[in-house]
Amino acid sequence: MREDRFNDWGYYSVPINWEEFEESNQRIFQKYLKDSKVSSDKVLRTKLYSSLLLDDIKYFAYYTAFLDGDYKQLNNALWQIGREELIRGGLLASGTIYTDGILRGLFTSFACNDFSVIPSFIPKDLPLLKGIYYPQNVINLLYALYYQDEDRLSESLILAQQFLEKKKRTGMEEFSVRYFIHLAKKDTAGISQDLQNLCLAYQRRGYPFEKIDKCFADEVHGLYRLVKYFDHSMFEAVNMPSHKTFLQDFEKWQVQNQFPQGQQFYVYPRHFKKCKEIQRIFNVFIYRQSSQFSFLK
Repeated sequence: MREDRFNDWGYYSVPINWEEFEESNQRIFQKYLKDSKVSSDKVLRTKLYSSLLLDDIKYFAYYTAFLDGDYKQLNNALWQIGREELIRGGLLASGTIYTDGILRGLFTSFACNDFSVIPSFIPKDLPLLKGIYYPQNVINLLYALYYQDEDRLSESLILAQQFLEKKKRTGMEEFSVRYFIHLAKKDTAGISQDLQNLCLAYQRRGYPFEKIDKCFADEVHGLYRLVKYFDHSMFEAVNMPSHKTFLQDFEKWQVQNQFPQGQQFYVYPRHFKKCKEIQRIFNVFIYRQSSQFSFLK
């Protein structure tokens, strides 16, 4: 990725060590965020911080974790990347509350055993969604399971089955919905097959995903771990996916360390005080969870 972008743009845009990462933060701040017009517009400033300063963290966090062979660091990287996806997904003016980005953020958060994001983004007063798009069906089913709402579950299963009868859908869309149907029915064989199929579908995603995005199925790890959150005995009966994008050694580390919740991988500012605003964004939109859904609306 570094070499490709150097050939395209004439400079290395992807940091490969802490020094380059923090230099990138400073360069972005000086070039895009120092302007007084930006500083006076809190909404624009928040969008720029999330889209520019947070952009480098995903690849850099994963790279350093894998380079060091450090699964604790990877667990923390998942925490930060999950929260970044949720912040970014909540900021986009997509015309709908629930998007692929929101689901990616939720699933990635689950991969580091952080389920506290569920009530923040799926509040109890959320009405039943129409089930036209796959995120709506996923949210409906996750809502019913989380709040143990049998009436909502019955309605959600009907909508999900209707969605699956449609001809045009991607593998990620189909098997994500099937996974939640099987999770609701406690069908461990179905869950196992869905997780395997999701690993395959993960690598077949098109734009805007790059090849490097398809190397590590972080979201599938999250869905695998979600089974444990709802039912430990069911989790024991589910087969771990056997696919190169799914790190079985990472799952063994989780068991050995009793499934620790991830923590923030990079705390802003580290050596660059002018980046303190990005830490405030994390504090507001991550730690004050009760405010998150009102922010999305």
